[in-house]
Amino acid sequence: MAEQNAVLFIDAENMPPSLADAIHDEAMRHGSLFHRRVYGDFSRASLAPWLEVAPRHALTACQTVAGAAGKNGADIALVIDAMDLFHTTEAAVFCLATCDGDFTQLAMRIRQGGGTFIGMGMPHASARFRSACDVFKVIDIPKTDAKPVAQTGNPARALKGDILQRVFVTAPRLDGEWVGLPDLMNALKVSLPGFEVSAYGHSQLSKLLAFSGVELADNNRKARLKTPVLKKVVDNG
Repeated sequence: MAEQNAVLFIDAENMPPSLADAIHDEAMRHGSLFHRRVYGDFSRASLAPWLEVAPRHALTACQTVAGAAGKNGADIALVIDAMDLFHTTEAAVFCLATCDGDFTQLAMRIRQGGGTFIGMGMPHASARFRSACDVFKVIDIPKTDAKPVAQTGNPARALKGDILQRVFVTAPRLDGEWVGLPDLMNALKVSLPGFEVSAYGHSQLSKLLAFSGVELADNNRKARLKTPVLKKVVDNG
């Protein structure tokens, strides 16, 4: 049986680059990928790491610019491209990596038109989106063995309040005020070049955040500040 033509879309706003390998490998299981695209505003420090990962899997980085509050240009561009490919190519399988429930209608439309829709996302992905897919694959953040801090290492200390405010403002949200730990790590490395958790006397980012007074949830997969985060200035033009 001939392998089906497939396309891969990645919502960089809602998927960390650390999952790129797993996303690509899962998509390859469902067909021959002739379009591979990742969408986001890569001028944002928290999304820039995707530009380093994209060439490894021949992903085309589709740059979008955030508009006024509540408007997500990346989502709109992704949906338009998906429907264009659905109507103008022989793509039979559409793979989308996201945790965003706003793509539920896209999944339903592709399936209604006779296509196969494969969803991929982290454990907190939208239940509505999951149910709209033919198949949904949970792709979790890889667990790595924590490196022990040497007995002669640095004493435990916390991140300063202004640094925490800065990274929580720049990192993309999962929902409400919650931010995924991979996105926080990316934001910290941008804000503090050469940043290492061990330099603060901790073996894991979650331990450093807890020591710094940050609230953790979802088995230490996401975090939020216990005090309100400073608001971004948004251009409504």
